[in-house]
Amino acid sequence: MLTTWSHTKSQTDPWWRVDLMKVYRVNRVTITNKNANAERINGAVIRVGNFLDVYSNTILAASATATFSCSGMEGRYMVVHIPGVNKILSLAEVGVYGHLAGNHAIGGAVVQSSTFADWFAENAIDSNRGFQQLNTTCTSTLTETNPWWRLDLHEVYQVSEVVVTNRNDSYAEQIDGAEIRIGNSLENNGINNPICAYISAISAAASYNFSCNGMEGRYVIVHIPGDWKVLSLCEVEVYGYLPGFKRSFVKLQFNSNNDLSDSTVRENILKQLGSALADRGITDVKLRWSQTPKPVIQKVNTATGQCINEN
Repeated sequence: MLTTWSHTKSQTDPWWRVDLMKVYRVNRVTITNKNANAERINGAVIRVGNFLDVYSNTILAASATATFSCSGMEGRYMVVHIPGVNKILSLAEVGVYGHLAGNHAIGGAVVQSSTFADWFAENAIDSNRGFQQLNTTCTSTLTETNPWWRLDLHEVYQVSEVVVTNRNDSYAEQIDGAEIRIGNSLENNGINNPICAYISAISAAASYNFSCNGMEGRYVIVHIPGDWKVLSLCEVEVYGYLPGFKRSFVKLQFNSNNDLSDSTVRENILKQLGSALADRGITDVKLRWSQTPKPVIQKVNTATGQCINEN
């Protein structure tokens, strides 16, 4: 949730933008209008996408209502924009709700060895890393021997990375000594599965990434061995691919005056390609350059009128 008393000058096409830092599947956006001059929000459009250029992102809605359903639109940037001249954009509060694109923990089934009060196992996959009300956003077991939390992905994945977010209070050390295990066995509550990573410690309110290098498994288990232990998690994210995922190489020829040897330019092209694939429902992909593109000079054969490519 982002709180602001945002106010632009009277201008043409005023806009306000938030950078979510990563690509999210945005489920909904809420906007709270100011009490004074409430009509200024009329005609605003909300855009979600991966481009710093306001107009390149996808329009979600044009309305003055408070809550907008985004249906999982993907993007790093959420923009509120009023088209037209002599417009003023004024916002009291904006909320963006969703989850990181590619997080396979969303929609999984979870269980833990025990539950303290209302610190339920589901809180670790609610797409909320917030720490203001820990009991509604984090999990916690009772004090016990070998506490554990388990996620059922419903399918066997090749897990590339697990991200664990710790609580933000004086009990951050409760994660110390935890193990992340991945596999297909429920024997001993899944604790017998192979270890992906050992968590020595995670700072309060921090999110740590643990590489699992494609370990295969349907279950992801976080477990602390020992007596008189409490396991508490604020969020667990799982990234990877279904077995049989094939790496594809695509050779593209760009008609561009831009310098493709510039890494920033190449990165922007990948973002545009990723956005185009997402519009077609293809989201579980990773794009990268296998090599720096080489320029191709086209010349016309005056005899045949055909183009000839020269490297």
